[in-house]
Amino acid sequence: MRIVIPDDGDRLFPGSEALERLRRLGAVSYHGDTAQSPEALLDRLGGAEIILTTRYKTDFKSTDILDRLPALRMISVMGTRPRMIDMGRARARGITVTVTPAASAPSVAEHTIMLLLALAKQMPFMVPAMKEGGWPRRPGVEVEGKTMGLLGFGNIGRRVCRMAAALGMRVLAWSKNMTPARAAAEGARAASLEECLGADFVVLLLHATPETRGLLSRERLARMKPAAYLVNTARAALVDMEALCEALRQKKIAGAGLDVFEPDEPLPAGSPLRALDNVLLTPHSAWDTEGTQGRFVSLTVDNIEAWLQGRPRNVVTGDA
Repeated sequence: MRIVIPDDGDRLFPGSEALERLRRLGAVSYHGDTAQSPEALLDRLGGAEIILTTRYKTDFKSTDILDRLPALRMISVMGTRPRMIDMGRARARGITVTVTPAASAPSVAEHTIMLLLALAKQMPFMVPAMKEGGWPRRPGVEVEGKTMGLLGFGNIGRRVCRMAAALGMRVLAWSKNMTPARAAAEGARAASLEECLGADFVVLLLHATPETRGLLSRERLARMKPAAYLVNTARAALVDMEALCEALRQKKIAGAGLDVFEPDEPLPAGSPLRALDNVLLTPHSAWDTEGTQGRFVSLTVDNIEAWLQGRPRNVVTGDA
């Protein structure tokens, strides 16, 4: 069995037990970077029966690469959705595709609450001023008794809901499949999108789909309270980023905590977001903890083992 890891640019596998487990399953070809061209990628993947692709580093969607791998039978994706896989071609070829659901959920949920608390306590303003020798004063916000408008109620959203409730916050929850019973089971109340936008803290934990892209438009951002904060650890495409910059600059909302950016990542050095003292920015790192890394590498191998044993798990058949 030829197993190829073509794109471990984050170097998650070297020295891991998961890599040793893979080697017991077949001949492993490991690459600690991303191929620079389709031809270079094909050289790496030639003869592959199983591909383990990490963190959406490789594009299996916009090229005909799957059609050029006749031996390929499985793709184990390190991530929650097959965003870079041409699922139509995979289905037509009978290629099994698996994902790692909820692997990063604890870490992203913690990061989300960290951003919320840091904003409430004025950290974007306090920390730089202290480092520059100042003794800054700006009153913070007590989150107990405040309302969170939670947009998205999947694995991460439910964790954030429980954490917020533990802090004494009231949680209004909205998602496409929300029901009063689902919300109540986690201590939240099902609410409309418009009601959630009126909360003290608006938290985005939705996937970016054709229906959700641009969900927080200029008009919807304008419905947030001037004292409200926005936290986005999901996808930047959910927000009109130009309108958000304007709202932050003009203090139409109190601040924002952002871990994701559009159109570019890394965030350009000249981005206007970097100059604002009511914004807390992190480099798409909410997922990046030892806990998530360990689950990512172990779950991708778990999926391969299960498939080889005839008990496939975490299989997806539709597009991201």
